[in-house]
This record gives sequence, C-alpha cells and structure tokens, in this order.
Amino acid sequence: MNWLNKHLSLKNDLKVTLINGVIVIGGIFVLNGIIARIHGLDILGEFLLIKRTLSAGIGILLVGMNIALPNYLSRNFEKSYGDNALLLFFIITVPMTILLITCILIFDIKGFYSNHFWIYVLFSLGMSAQFITYALYRGYMNMVGANVFQLLGTAIIPLIVFASVATLNDGLFWIGCSVTIIMVFAFLIRNKGIHLAAITFRQSKKIIIYGFKRIPSFVAQFILLAGVPIYLAQKVNFESVAYFNSSLSLVRLALLIVNPIGMVLLPRISNKIATGLINEVNNMLNILLKAGLFLGVIGAIYFYINAPLILKLWLGEVSVNGVNILRLTILALPFYTFAGLSRSPIDAVSERGYNSLIYSLAAIVMISIIFIGNIFHFDYLETALISFLISHIVAGLMSAYFIQTLYKSKLWNFKYIRDIVGSVLIVYMISHLLLFAEISGSSQLIIGAATYLVIGVIVFKYVKSGWIADLKEIMYVR
Repeated sequence: MNWLNKHLSLKNDLKVTLINGVIVIGGIFVLNGIIARIHGLDILGEFLLIKRTLSAGIGILLVGMNIALPNYLSRNFEKSYGDNALLLFFIITVPMTILLITCILIFDIKGFYSNHFWIYVLFSLGMSAQFITYALYRGYMNMVGANVFQLLGTAIIPLIVFASVATLNDGLFWIGCSVTIIMVFAFLIRNKGIHLAAITFRQSKKIIIYGFKRIPSFVAQFILLAGVPIYLAQKVNFESVAYFNSSLSLVRLALLIVNPIGMVLLPRISNKIATGLINEVNNMLNILLKAGLFLGVIGAIYFYINAPLILKLWLGEVSVNGVNILRLTILALPFYTFAGLSRSPIDAVSERGYNSLIYSLAAIVMISIIFIGNIFHFDYLETALISFLISHIVAGLMSAYFIQTLYKSKLWNFKYIRDIVGSVLIVYMISHLLLFAEISGSSQLIIGAATYLVIGVIVFKYVKSGWIADLKEIMYVR
C-alpha cells in the first residue's frame, strides 16, 4: 500500500484533491437525492441536521488536532506527533463526544432523541476518526492516502450503507461502526503502529496549546454551520431544514476549491516558513485567492438563476419557499470561499489564532441578528437566512484584511474587476437564453454547464497575461 504514502508534486496534489472533491461532492448529492426521494424531505432534514450539527463540532472534539497535527508534522515529519495525537484522541475526544451528545439531549434539540444516544456517539466518533486520519496523511503530504480515506468515509461508505438499511438510525449506526474501524486502522498503518515510548508530555502539550488557541474558531464555525439548521428545526420545520442544508451543500461546493488549495498548501506553507522562505508564498497565494473568489462569484450567480431547476432535478420537489432559501443562502458563496481559502494560510503564518477572531466575530453577528429578529418578531426563516448571509460576509471581509496584513496580498485591480463583471454578464445572458428556450430543465442545465466549460477551457488555454496566466504557471509547476 505504498501508493497511499506517496509524495507528489504540488501540481499533482492539487489534481488528486480536486478530483477527489468532485467525487465526494457527487456522492453527497446522490445520497441526499436518494434520501429525499425515498423517505421524503422531512427525513432528509433530520439526517442533515444530525450530520451538520455533529460534523460542525469536530474541531472542538479534536481540540484542534486536525489543524495542529499537519502543521507540526509537515515541518520535520517527526513521527511521534502521530503517537501523541492518537493518545489525545482516546483520552480527550472520546469523553468530549459523550459530553457533547449529553448536552445536546439535555437542551432537547429537536431531531435528537435520548434513546439513540449511543448511535449519535458512534456516528460522531466515526467522523472524528476520519478527520484525524486525514490530518495525519496530510501532515506527511501524502494527499493520495488522505483523499482516499476521505472519499471512503464521506461518500462511499454512506452510499453503501443507506442502500442497504431501512431506517435512518440503522444508517447512522453502520456508518459510525464502519468509518471508525477503517479510519483507526488507516491511522495505525500510516503511523506504523503506536509507539508508547514516543509519547511525551511536551509534544502532547504543544499540540493541545496550538489547537486550544483555535477552539474559539471551531466554536464559532459550529455556530455558523449548525446554528441556522438547529434554529430552523426548533422554530419552523424539517422541510425548511432540508432546503437550507441542501442549499448549504451547494455553498460548500466551494470546498472543491478550498480543499485542494487549503489542504495542500498548509503543510507546504508551514514547511517554507520553517525554512525562512515565506516570500515565495505571497505571489502564489495572491493568484489562488483571486481564482477562488472569481469562481465563487460565478457559481453564486449560476445557482441563483437556476435555483428552481436545480431543486426540482436534485430533490424531486420544489416550492417557492425552497427557491427563496436557496437563492438567499447561495449569495454567501463568494465570501465562504474566500474565508475558507484564507484560513489555512492564516493558520500557517501565525500561531496567534487570528481565525478565532474572524469566525468569533462572524458568529456574534449571526447570533445578534437572530436575537434582534426574535425581539421584533421578524419572520423566523428570513431572520435565519439573513443572519447566515451577513455573518459570512463579515468572515470573508475579515479574512481579506488579515491576508492583506500578513501576506501583503493585493487582490483588487481594474483588470480583475473587469474579468469578474464580464463573466457575470456572460453567465446571466446564457442562463436566461436557456430559460426562454423550449427544452427540458435537465437539458438546460447540461447545455449551460457544457457551454461554460467550453468557454472556460478556451479562456484558460489562450489567455497569455494577467492573473489567469499566472494561475497557469502555478498549475503547471512540478
């Protein structure tokens, strides 16, 4: 299994992570569609509420080890970091998972039931094991292995399980069992077992301190990702939760951009910083952030215009309420993308935990808007959606400020703004022409996607100057 531990070039790491991201997102879309069509939107809403709530808390349960492990391990590949992280997983993450589920049940959050306590614990542990295994392979810069196990835990295993079980709880149970066993096994293989003699208080403390500084960031991100679904489940209904979480899945398509760049860059940036080569990072980061923001804007416009068609073909049901939820949620895509791309570089260049400040402020904004909305008796759904959008705008703008401060990156210039505006107009015109054509919804989406792909390939191939040309140089580097 040496291919799982293989070191690739930056270009090939980006390719592997991008391809894996496409497959993972595709698997998640298929899974959501299957649940919605077979069991209905209410069951989909319940499943996504459980998954979103527990997955949003993984960083807290791991005490930041999913960030600390690749950061320290990539600097000198000192194997003892893996041993210490695994020990911390059992003595901290497992008890904290039990405590988290207990608190959720004590607060009587709708969608969680006390008689399924251990199912939630097992499901959560499976996700935590997947995250820490991904962190280990990522720290060694073995992105093939990291992506293979992410694909297994996020898409392949859930699809197999839900194709074989009759109830949601059975699905959660078998996913939790399978993922936990496979991920612990994968961790031990890459770590070459567990070396008790290598476990030291100094290294464990180092990992904990680094991760602990980022706990406010993880708490804030828990609020940003799980806050609105939990709020809607208590105030509205699971159908609205299903529509919102499905819309959030489209926003999280940004991970197709964020994961290849962020996950691959963090260990490399940390490595360069450790060797005093931080100046080499600035230009590359500037170009990648421009590309991510550009794609985020284009994606938001595309999904906004085609919201009714997407929901109809994906979930089998569409309502005015569902379309409004998707359209308001998707406006956060550019800001979510930029904040996600900025997170790893900010973590890599400083141990001060600036991301905690960014996401804490965004979470405070979200909570404040919801609180004010309740005081003045505004519509629950509209209040929740507006709080989601504005909080992510705040996160994006704060991330831009720190990137500018720490890396001296200059994103905006006339040509870049021109490219964004021109591309938005092209997407708008093509989408509206297809909407007026007398063809089926699926044909509209397929023809539209093919058209944008052809235009994108032509532009990427023949443009010889500007940020696109610089992006090609990065992509073709070995």
